[in-house]
Amino acid sequence: MLELLRHVFENDFMPHGHCYFWEKDILIPIVIGDLLTFLSYMTIPILLWKFVKNREDLRFGVVFKAFAAFIFFCGIGHLIDVVNIWEPYYRVSAIAKMCTGLVSLGTVLMLFKLYPKALKLPSVARLDGVNEELKRKNRELTELNEMYDDTMKAVRLGYWHLDIETNELYWSDVVYDIHEMERGCDVDVASALNFYHPDHREIISELVTNAIEKSEPFDVELKIITAAQNELWVRAIGKAELKEGKLVRLKGLFQDIDNLKRKEEQLRASESALKEAEDLAQLGNWRWSFNKQRHYWSDGRFKILGYKPQEIEPTLQVALESIHPDDRERVEGTIKGAIAENQNYELTYRVIRRDNEVRIVKDKGVLVKLSETRGQYYAGIVMDITDESLKEQKLQESLKALERSNRELQDFAYVASHDLQEPLRVITSYLQLIEMSYGDLLDDEGKLFIDSIIKASARMKSLINDLLILSRLETKQRDAVPVDLNKVISVVKEDLSLKIIDSNAEIMHPELPVVYGDEGRMRRLFQNFIGNGIKFRRPEVDPKIEIDWSDVGEKYQFRIKDNGIGIKEEYFERIFTIFQRLHTREEYEGTGIGLAICKKIVDKHDSTIRVESEYGKGSSFIFELNKSKG
Repeated sequence: MLELLRHVFENDFMPHGHCYFWEKDILIPIVIGDLLTFLSYMTIPILLWKFVKNREDLRFGVVFKAFAAFIFFCGIGHLIDVVNIWEPYYRVSAIAKMCTGLVSLGTVLMLFKLYPKALKLPSVARLDGVNEELKRKNRELTELNEMYDDTMKAVRLGYWHLDIETNELYWSDVVYDIHEMERGCDVDVASALNFYHPDHREIISELVTNAIEKSEPFDVELKIITAAQNELWVRAIGKAELKEGKLVRLKGLFQDIDNLKRKEEQLRASESALKEAEDLAQLGNWRWSFNKQRHYWSDGRFKILGYKPQEIEPTLQVALESIHPDDRERVEGTIKGAIAENQNYELTYRVIRRDNEVRIVKDKGVLVKLSETRGQYYAGIVMDITDESLKEQKLQESLKALERSNRELQDFAYVASHDLQEPLRVITSYLQLIEMSYGDLLDDEGKLFIDSIIKASARMKSLINDLLILSRLETKQRDAVPVDLNKVISVVKEDLSLKIIDSNAEIMHPELPVVYGDEGRMRRLFQNFIGNGIKFRRPEVDPKIEIDWSDVGEKYQFRIKDNGIGIKEEYFERIFTIFQRLHTREEYEGTGIGLAICKKIVDKHDSTIRVESEYGKGSSFIFELNKSKG
C-alpha cells in the first residue's frame, strides 16, 4: 500500500511551469484563475449541500448532491493543476481527473433518467400563477368561513362534539350564545344536560345514553333554561362517530328555534281562529293548482256540502257536480272563461248538499301568479249565504211594500191636502162673505168669533201646506244639480221682503259657494232659517241674521246666526222634531214643523244639522252641504 502511494505521489517528472518557460505574465494569471476557480468550486458544493439539507420537501435532491460532487472534483482538479506547475504530481492529477469523469458520467446518467420528470416540473411563472391561485383560494376559503360563521350566527345554529376517551365536551361560540354563557367557559356533559327544562331533561339524557351505548342518532326539539333563566326552544341533533367499529366521539348541531316555535304556536292559533271564523261565517276556503292539478279544501268548504274532510276527494269535478243543475252550465262557463283570460271571478249559485238540501253560496276565486317555473293557481272562498239571501229577499219585499206605502201616503197627502183645504176655503169664503154682508148686524163678540174662525182656518191651511211639504221630502231625492246659493238667498229675500221691511231685519252674507242639491229644497231650507230669525226676534231689537260658510273637505259647512230670543240647551234636540213648539201661538205663530222640514232636507243631502244657542242672545244653526254630486 505504501509502495502504491509512493508510486502515485512520484514527482520525478518535469514541472508544468517549463511549458510556460516560467514566464510570470503567463504563470500568475493561470495560478490566480485556478485558485479562484478552486475556491468557488469548493463553496458551491457546500451551499448546494446545505440547501438540500434544509429543504426536506425538495424534489430531485440527489441531483443537487451529484452536481455538488461533480463541482467538488472539478475544484480539486484546478488545485492540482496549480501544484503541478512546480511539483509534477501527474499521477495524482490523473486520478483526480478520472474521479471527476466518473462523477460527471454518473451525473449525466442521472440527468437522463430524471429528464422526463424534470420537464414536467412547473415553470417559475407557472409556480407564481399556482401560488396566486392558492392565495385566491385561501381568500375565498376565508370568506366562505366568515360567511359560514355569519350564517350560523344568523340562524342561531352551532355545533358540538364530545370526545369519548377524554370526556371533553366542545361547544362552538353560537352554542355558548344560545345558552347565554360566556364563550370558552368550561362545560361538561352533566352541566350541559342540566340546562334542559326539567320536563325534558330525562328525554335528552336517555337519547345521549343511547347514542353512546348503541350509536343511535337523535334529532329532537326540547326546551332549555339558559344561564340568564330564559326559557328557549332548541333543536338538538347528535350522531356517533365510529373508528374501526369503535365509538370515538359524539358530534352534532344545536339550534335556537324559539322564534320558529312561537310562530308555529301563533300559526296554530291563527288556523284555529280561522276555522272558528269559517264556522261562524259559514264559509270555507280552497286552492286549485293548475300545474299539479291539486286541490285543497278547508274543513268549512267540506261542511258547506255536508261532508267531512275524509269522506270525499276535493276535486274540481266534485265541486261542479255539487252545483244545482240549473246553475251548473252558467258556473262552468264563467270559471272556464276566467281561466282562459287569467281573470278573477265571483259567482252566486245554488249547491245540493249531501242530504239533498239546496243552499245558496257565493264563490269568489282570485288568480295568484307565481314565477314562470312555478306557474299559477286559484285561491278563493265559498260562503253559505242562504240565510242572508232569504233575509235580503224579505228585505226587498219589505222595501217594495214600503215604497208602495210611501206612494200611497204621498197620494193620500195630495188628496188630503185638496180635500182638507177645499172645505177650509169654503168656510173662509163664507165667513168673509157674512162679515161683508152682515157685519153691521153683528155685535163685537160675533165679529170676534168670525175673526177667530178665519184665523184658525188660516193656521189649518198653513199646517196642511207644511205637512204636504214634509211628505214630499220623503219621496226619492231628485238628481243633484249645481245650485248658486247667492241666487237662492236673493229669491228668499224677495219672498220675505214684507217681513224684512216690517221688522227692519238685516241679512248679511259673503259671496256664497255653489253646492250640489235640489234648488227648491235649498230655497225652502234657507227661507225657514231666515224666516225663523225674523219671527223669533227679541222685543225692541231689530233682527240681524248672518250667513257664513267654510270649506271642510268634501262638503261646505254653513252657519246661520241670529240675534233672537235663543233656545235653552235642553231643547236642542227637541226642536227638530215635528209639532214641537217652545212657545204659545199667542207669543209666536207657526205650525211647529219648520225646523223638522230643515232637518229632513239636510238629511236628504247626506249631511247633519245642529244648533248652538245662548238663551236670550240668539241662535246659530250649523249644517253641511255637498260640494259635488258624490
